Amino acid sequence: MSTTSATGVGYLQNGATGGLPPTGAAPLLPNQGRVLQTGPLRVLCIADVRGNLRSLNDLAKQARADHIIHTGDFGFYDDTSLERIAEKTLKHVAQYSPLISEPVKKAIQQGGPGPVKNRFPPSELPLSELPLLISGEVKLDVPVYTVWGACEDVRVLEKFRTGEYKVPNLHIIDEARSMLLEVGGVKLRLLGLGGAVVMHKLFDNGEGRTTIAGGQGTMWTTLLQMGELVDTAHRVYDPTETRIFVTHASPAREGILNQLSVTLKADFSISAGLHFRYGSSYNEFSVNPTLDHYRGKLAASKASFNDVWETVKGEVEPAIQQNEAQQNLLKNALQIVEKMPTTAAGGNPFGGPVAGQASLGQVDESAFKNMWNFNLADAAFGYLVLEIQDGRIGTEMRAQGFNFSHRGAKQQPGVPPTTAGPAGIPSPAPPSTQSSAPPPTSRQPSAVQSKPAVA
Repeated sequence: MSTTSATGVGYLQNGATGGLPPTGAAPLLPNQGRVLQTGPLRVLCIADVRGNLRSLNDLAKQARADHIIHTGDFGFYDDTSLERIAEKTLKHVAQYSPLISEPVKKAIQQGGPGPVKNRFPPSELPLSELPLLISGEVKLDVPVYTVWGACEDVRVLEKFRTGEYKVPNLHIIDEARSMLLEVGGVKLRLLGLGGAVVMHKLFDNGEGRTTIAGGQGTMWTTLLQMGELVDTAHRVYDPTETRIFVTHASPAREGILNQLSVTLKADFSISAGLHFRYGSSYNEFSVNPTLDHYRGKLAASKASFNDVWETVKGEVEPAIQQNEAQQNLLKNALQIVEKMPTTAAGGNPFGGPVAGQASLGQVDESAFKNMWNFNLADAAFGYLVLEIQDGRIGTEMRAQGFNFSHRGAKQQPGVPPTTAGPAGIPSPAPPSTQSSAPPPTSRQPSAVQSKPAVA
């Protein structure tokens, strides 16, 4: 009788029965050779790191994040930016910079003879750690998707667009470039618009040599950028995707941005620029008492825009007469404004059908109620986490908050406040406001990160 060896039929190492696989190429696994990530995927949303780019890795570890979305004032300054930045802008950047030492900040605030750049050597005025990323001395541990903010160098952004500057894991989303993340059973489409929204600069490109607008250390949004973003969003539109509109300015405060988010069919907007100690989460229905109140905000923004447009219209239209592409972008942007209501009463702020007086005030409230907005605190004070699993997008919001200990310090020393409970029994001491943090959830990191698609 024949015997079966340890490696023969019936005793395969994986416990299976049957013949040994043939020599040569191994058969594919049931998952076709892909590495699948289990557990929730976490997207960290932060704002205003202000050049402190090493903190991105620290924040990613703290939040156990797989991806980072950043909403501007990233720190797009290189070693040559200091000579181009305006004095007023430099003072503002220095005041809030986490990289400049406190003695230098105080000296700048107190003032002195001559410009700031002449009073301090460049080594004492570090604007950003971006040169360390460009050189490869510092690396980003997770993919970072960012728009530019109000205080950035337009020359640096142009070098990223032309490919002169490249940083692994750093993805700049703007009017011409969107990103698609297929994570946790959800297709996240990131649409971005950077810079400040200033009405009288919507038709000014500043020192920008391309479509990016800015100058002297500041950046802003132009109307042509809005038109190009609409074109990009329409070109990549997929009804199965979840759309996130990432901006530096808040759509809640800028009516034209609010209307743009509706035009883009955004499900979420993530913004910053207000520098609060707490983040906020809201939809328009929750912060406007009536739909007419919301219409009034849009109508005021439309009126402000029309004042500027009527002033510059005679110069803008001849300037782009020979450029069909720019004419189409301008048309896209003007259509956004045309759909905005002119008065607070009645009408449809979302451009839907309004038939006669009977429909006056009957509006499509889907975006009014369903589009959710997040405004972030500065990265030094808090963040938002989107936790995505099985098609559901959950949220966590953390904030350092305000310090109210000064209120207790006003009481007389040695006289603790006492309150009597029932029947004169002293009430127990209130629990400490400082609670221990729950242990971090154990989660195996993914063997490979999901690779985003670029549009």
